[in-house]
Amino acid sequence: MPYEPRTIALHCELIHPPLPMDPRPVQQIHNELFQSGNPPYTSFAVTPMGPVLSNPDASPGRISQVLFLPDQIQFREEQGPLTHEHFARRVETIAERFAKSRGVENYAGQRVTVRALVSPQNQRNAKAFLDQALFAGRLGEGSVVDQSFGQSAALYGLRLAFEEVDEPKSTMGLRVESYTPDARSLFIEIQGTYGPLEPHLGSEGLGQRVRSVYHFLEQPTMDLIANFDRTPHA
Repeated sequence: MPYEPRTIALHCELIHPPLPMDPRPVQQIHNELFQSGNPPYTSFAVTPMGPVLSNPDASPGRISQVLFLPDQIQFREEQGPLTHEHFARRVETIAERFAKSRGVENYAGQRVTVRALVSPQNQRNAKAFLDQALFAGRLGEGSVVDQSFGQSAALYGLRLAFEEVDEPKSTMGLRVESYTPDARSLFIEIQGTYGPLEPHLGSEGLGQRVRSVYHFLEQPTMDLIANFDRTPHA
């Protein structure tokens, strides 16, 4: 059963040894990318938290930036048009240039988060879908939840964790929840947590981890939804 997840957020954190705050290498990266003719970020600024590369946008909720903290790099894309493939390339480009400029031999850890919305095809209400399909009607009106708390839960959800999905010492976390702003949509979050890369994999390995987390959304997670997304008489 085909689904089209609507990506609403892409995050990546790269952990590195603590470094003295110095905006000059980041500004140099910004200048070099501008000279390339197609920079991934148009703005450079120094904030109290650290230097930031960003794409300013007045659209509500839209964020496109990378923040350089003393011990990590934080990439954030929210409510924007960027695909996961372009996001992976940005991570590769920035990580490689920053490592060279600051003498970082290897990133100590990486966390990738993908958030998306998807609509079940046989149920117009995602909360009801979770209750009836995943929880066999045990959370709805008159359930033990109502009896225990004196009211129905405003949100239903499922959380699963998997170890060593892509590589040793990695974990993949999955959240599937109803979504208050849109009653028809399921909110899905995939978070992959990784240790250091094998040095020979370089920045391409960091980007591949982004692709792996998105694949986890597109394949096994959508398969899970499809297995429960059936007509009432199926």
